[in-house]
Amino acid sequence: MTLFVLIPLLPLLASLILLFGGRRWGENSHRIGIPAIGLSFGLSVAAFIEVLRNGPFTISLYRLFQAGTLSIDLTLFVDQLTVLLLLLVTGVSGIVHVYSSRYMIGESRYNRFFAVIALFTFSMILLVMSGNLLMLLISWEVMGICSYLLISHAAERPSAGRAATKAFLVNAIADVGLSFGIILTFYTFGTLDIQTILAQAEGMQNHTLNILGWMGLELHIYPLTVIPFFLFMGAMGKSAQIPFHVWLPFAMEAPTPVSALIHAATMVNAGPFLLVRLSPLIILSPSAMTFIAIIGATTAVFAGIVSLTQSDIKKILAYSTISQIGFMVMACGLGAFVVAVFHLLAHGFYKAFYFLSTGNTLRAVEQNLGHGHGEHPVPEGKGILFGGAMLLALIPPLVLFSGSYEHLWEVTGFASASIGFKVIGLITVFVASQYLFKGVTSLFNHGPKTYWPASGQHTLEMQSVRPKLLNGSILAVFFLVTFCAGGLMILFWNWFAGFLAPALNLPGVTVSEKAIEHGFPFWLVISLGVAVAGWVYAYSKQIRSQHEASTAKPRSSQLYILFWNKGYFDEIYDAYVVTPTIRFAHWLWRNVDIKVINHFILSIATYSVYFAGWLWRFMDIRIIDRFIHSIGTYSVYFAGRLWRIVDIRWLDQNVGKVTEQVAAGQLLQEMEARTIKHQILVMIFWLVAMTSLLYFLV
Repeated sequence: MTLFVLIPLLPLLASLILLFGGRRWGENSHRIGIPAIGLSFGLSVAAFIEVLRNGPFTISLYRLFQAGTLSIDLTLFVDQLTVLLLLLVTGVSGIVHVYSSRYMIGESRYNRFFAVIALFTFSMILLVMSGNLLMLLISWEVMGICSYLLISHAAERPSAGRAATKAFLVNAIADVGLSFGIILTFYTFGTLDIQTILAQAEGMQNHTLNILGWMGLELHIYPLTVIPFFLFMGAMGKSAQIPFHVWLPFAMEAPTPVSALIHAATMVNAGPFLLVRLSPLIILSPSAMTFIAIIGATTAVFAGIVSLTQSDIKKILAYSTISQIGFMVMACGLGAFVVAVFHLLAHGFYKAFYFLSTGNTLRAVEQNLGHGHGEHPVPEGKGILFGGAMLLALIPPLVLFSGSYEHLWEVTGFASASIGFKVIGLITVFVASQYLFKGVTSLFNHGPKTYWPASGQHTLEMQSVRPKLLNGSILAVFFLVTFCAGGLMILFWNWFAGFLAPALNLPGVTVSEKAIEHGFPFWLVISLGVAVAGWVYAYSKQIRSQHEASTAKPRSSQLYILFWNKGYFDEIYDAYVVTPTIRFAHWLWRNVDIKVINHFILSIATYSVYFAGWLWRFMDIRIIDRFIHSIGTYSVYFAGRLWRIVDIRWLDQNVGKVTEQVAAGQLLQEMEARTIKHQILVMIFWLVAMTSLLYFLV
């Protein structure tokens, strides 16, 4: 089991090697990142097989903190949910690394890019493998820092810097709620271990906390009702849900590989993952579940409509991601956590492919438009096209309402999930029937067409094939492939629901196959009728005259302008949040910083100089200098007295006794000895004087 520690460790080591290696790696940096992510993906596949065979397992790393009964252990928890996300994160990240090795050639920050993107991958891997909320919060914040560095990769562009700052600030505000949620969770359960919290959650429903007890006041709350709101606030920021969605469209300033990684495998998927991971705790708060469903549905509808009104491909992709994540969040709010995970995985792989292939697709479209001249389609076989569109429109109802897809919604046992499935399913059938009608009639009526020669060239092969036969054959193949794919999806949904349900750890959930409904298939008939209604609506729109279509001016509609301007969220934030905040900051700078703080510091400095001058004049000159001068004066006076009394008298007495026969050398030696004695006496005096002075001062 310890081998699976390398899944997050390898990207981290690759990032550190590239970081400390500096520019020496140059354009060979991908030779470090790609093998590391590739090995992580291989180990993720091995972890998936291990969980499939033996179930979840825990890897204990080390004890980070212990004080009394409180201990925080850093652990990795790997279950069914973890391995599914690991396959998505490491798989998409590996593809992005390979794609980046060619896409980023010539970049001056080539080494820095691969170092940060490896750290970005590590943070998401650690997030999905976290066994406690502390590790989850750390990886959550590291991911935010990496997103800032990657979005601002092209630092020479002011727009990239502003986009990175916007993403960082919006997520930082939302992360405040997540931090409060984790603190309140720890205060409630006394632990940060996720599995322990989920196991104790059901028994803590009636538990109350006095959050103002430290102030001597009484304010009791039910923490299990409040905690999901705080945790969801963090998820709203990372997953770009209203009103924290404004950062994601601007994040498209990042290079294409970064956008693919943010939209498909990391960052935006962190919110739904957090809700699914803590689902046993979140379902205990019905008000929080309702709030989550409302926010998710509002975001999904709003962002979906906005994406339809945009002309910039980057904004279309960004709002498409916001809309899809909104559907996942709504599914979590309805209790359909299995559907949310399935949608997350499907959207992740699809959006990664879409981002990485968009550039090549646009280039190919430009080339085809450049050569598209002299073509004249032959409008034949419309009856077959309309009939084929009708048959294809009936496939979604059969797949959704007679297959096992509904089991993905009902596996958690929530009535709201069942109702939500029926409403969303019928809307999906109605919209899908319109798109299928439009797609079939536009693709097969203008796509595989017979061409009249434009410059004397003959196309015998195309002229020999009748349009009705060609369109009918293609529709038949298309119908057969779609039907087979639907059958395979039904089998996959059965397996997926049974595989993921144990990871949810929800009370009262059984992992049984969906029972076969007996009696009249009411909802199947309703869905088939909705599909036919969608087909009729699309047909009526197509046969409408060109004059009626041209007289409809969507840009004159105020509603269209509202969504075209993205609901004016950015303008509202600029007018009511950003601009007032900047003005308030300027006011604080002028009135508080300059007039108060600077004046206070200047006053302290001025009075400090005055006080130092007073100390110099009064203490140093009048007291210390006078004291030292007095000591020096009395020392000289005392030394003179000693010289006159001791030295002269003693010297005169000895000179009288000295005979004239004493040699001059002997007299000099005796004088030298007396001089040494004099110096010793002076030193002894000063030692006694200084010792007495220090004793007096102390």
